[in-house]
Amino acid sequence: MLQILCLSLMLLPPEAEFLPQWMTPAESLRVDDIGKGHVVTSPPGVWVETPGEFENLRGVFISWFYGTSNAIFREIVREVVEVSRIFIIVESGSEQSAISSYLTGNGISLDSVEFYIWPRNSIWIRDFGPWFMRQEDDSEGIVDFQYNRPRPQDDTIPWRIGEAWNIPVFGSPLEHAGGNFMTDGLGTGFSSTLIYQENSGYSHAEIDSLMLAYCGLEQFIVLQRINIEYTGHIDLWTKILNDTLVMVGEYESGHPNHTVLNQHADSIASCVNREGLNYRIVRIPMPWSMSDAPPSYLNSLIVNDKVLVPLYDEPEDDTALFVYQQALPDHEIIGINCASMAGWGGAIHCITMQIPSSYFLHIRHYPLTNTDDTLNPYRVEAHVTTSNTLVAESSLVYYRVNNYPYTSVPLTMESPGLYAGYIPAQHDGDTVQYYIVVQNEDDIRRTSPRHVPVHVYTFAVDASSGINEYAGHPTSSHVVHMTPNPVKEQAVFSMLLTDQTNVKIEIYNIAGQKERTLVDGMLDKGTHRILWDVSSDGQKRLARGVYFYRAVFDGKREFGKIIVIQ
Repeated sequence: MLQILCLSLMLLPPEAEFLPQWMTPAESLRVDDIGKGHVVTSPPGVWVETPGEFENLRGVFISWFYGTSNAIFREIVREVVEVSRIFIIVESGSEQSAISSYLTGNGISLDSVEFYIWPRNSIWIRDFGPWFMRQEDDSEGIVDFQYNRPRPQDDTIPWRIGEAWNIPVFGSPLEHAGGNFMTDGLGTGFSSTLIYQENSGYSHAEIDSLMLAYCGLEQFIVLQRINIEYTGHIDLWTKILNDTLVMVGEYESGHPNHTVLNQHADSIASCVNREGLNYRIVRIPMPWSMSDAPPSYLNSLIVNDKVLVPLYDEPEDDTALFVYQQALPDHEIIGINCASMAGWGGAIHCITMQIPSSYFLHIRHYPLTNTDDTLNPYRVEAHVTTSNTLVAESSLVYYRVNNYPYTSVPLTMESPGLYAGYIPAQHDGDTVQYYIVVQNEDDIRRTSPRHVPVHVYTFAVDASSGINEYAGHPTSSHVVHMTPNPVKEQAVFSMLLTDQTNVKIEIYNIAGQKERTLVDGMLDKGTHRILWDVSSDGQKRLARGVYFYRAVFDGKREFGKIIVIQ
């Protein structure tokens, strides 16, 4: 694969002209060249987690064409180096020298600045840059989407970073600009319908499956792109501030996007994250503009405890800074004048790409649901991805019954990455609240839910309900669970339906191709068990490997990983 990549790099033509975010007239004649330098690989084949942009960073990438918006790049560097490192991609040694002199001449130390001399086509690294993720085996990885412009040098930057940092790169077959992608760090991603337009050869279900396989997205929320605006990117009107707080732009009444953004805010607020919590919405004004490249305060960058917000010499500038400060009171809100970029189709977010910290701790847990079991302990399962060994005495499940004080049980490793704790069986009518705490040797502490004690998990013991307990995804009022997993011969999909529901369960391979449809139709309220005979279901046996199931309940989607063994 590396030989193929090197060959493609040797064939790349030199380009030094400044390219805007949109496609130039000359490039529009070369649309068939999009993706020619892009390398597609198999996905990781294990569960992955894509961190949110609001999580701790070890650095920020920028691709700086010296002489282009120097003051904006300068101020980004000035603010970033105070709390992180910054990595600047330049074309040549002379460009590096010019930028270095410019920065030091403006009072900016180079102690936290590192340069890479690589060929590139443009400054829009958000769209072509690397997406860092964590793998189930506690290693890092990079996902490279196909850049939606005929800019082959840009499209190779993730591979160059992976080679320089010794991080494996996984090339997704999807054409997908980074400005149209954001995640809550808990397995939910957001994009606009641009992803469907640019990948018309894939069904929506196949795109869901590919985003799950490469980025670990169990829930992929796709919203209609707004009117007029050229890029179609979600980062011009939405921003995830943390795992439950989402900022959405707001136009005054009468603007073509006034109603659209109100509807999007309502749609996001109705969605639920992995921890079973609805997203909270904060609105921020959008300067009135009928341009196809409107100014936006959403095109900001979160760098550890700072937020860099683009300003445009507009009346709403001060209000925008105030809204950010109210939403993120523990962050320093920094305004950077980006008026010179007005009409470019992007600002700070579009010319930066975050690099998550190399010290990390992720918990993947699906909340327990109500149960009728009063005899057996309740298994609390957590999949943990960590940069270092967990501290056993600090990795616990805390629980309480009927609002009595909390007590704890140990969270112990049952297999690499899989931990479990057992809450003792309780009596009929009891209400149990619990949360998970883990800490690693890097002194990182994480809870699930993330905001304990404001949020905790709750389930009821109701012996008269006839409801069995399943550890399912909280994306709807329904629950699905598959066992055994790994599967060799037969598996059972158990479902709890709270009302009559239209259900579809499909099996996809890691390339996003549908292999099986197990059920597709209306099912009655209650408990259902769907038997899947892997070896003799009337079709060719699935090969050994990783697959994914996709369960759809009246339009709401849930996902899970399946390992088939022989």
